[in-house]
Amino acid sequence: MQRHLFYSLLKNGTEEAFRASIRQNEGDLRSQLHSEQVLTVSLFQNGSNVCLYLETELDNFHWDWPDAYADWLEAWPCEQESRLSVPMIDIFHDGVPTDPESWRGNRQVEDRVGCIARLKPDMAASYIYYHYQMQEERPESFNKTYIIGAHGTLLFSYREHPASVSETKRAGKLSSQNTPANWQEVMEPHFDMWTDVPDNEKIWRSMERLL
Repeated sequence: MQRHLFYSLLKNGTEEAFRASIRQNEGDLRSQLHSEQVLTVSLFQNGSNVCLYLETELDNFHWDWPDAYADWLEAWPCEQESRLSVPMIDIFHDGVPTDPESWRGNRQVEDRVGCIARLKPDMAASYIYYHYQMQEERPESFNKTYIIGAHGTLLFSYREHPASVSETKRAGKLSSQNTPANWQEVMEPHFDMWTDVPDNEKIWRSMERLL
């Protein structure tokens, strides 16, 4: 079982048309994802930014939007052909699933939350360093569903509420204990703050869940 994050960019002025299309074609989109053995999907949008969280049974999973969505989504040139979505790089995950049953079981999900943030370009290496250190020093320490992906300097985080931690935690790859206790204070200088949001969203800006 694998977890995946994808990023897409809406063309100028197409935000409402895209949301309307998702509402109208939700059944077809879910069927397409189900046919590719997607177990769970959450779709989020804020402005021109579109992010997806997927869980699949396939290790080598390659997905893209159906061609019909080219009316709204920008295309990226790739090695073989252009794409309407790009896989995001996993730079932090609190938990690692092994199979669907142990990952979800009877756990109730009350909310699925997606947020975006912007890294300062010269702070990207530091941010990844600190997060890998915490990931492997303190595996599954607060919410096993929490995951952060990156596309350039744009970050997307996904989590489910209520927070969940497994009874049996995996062993981390690091035996050190260097994760700073003043985590928020250390993290704040890494971000290019949002300026048109409430104070509690200046770093991590909430996205609207469409699916």
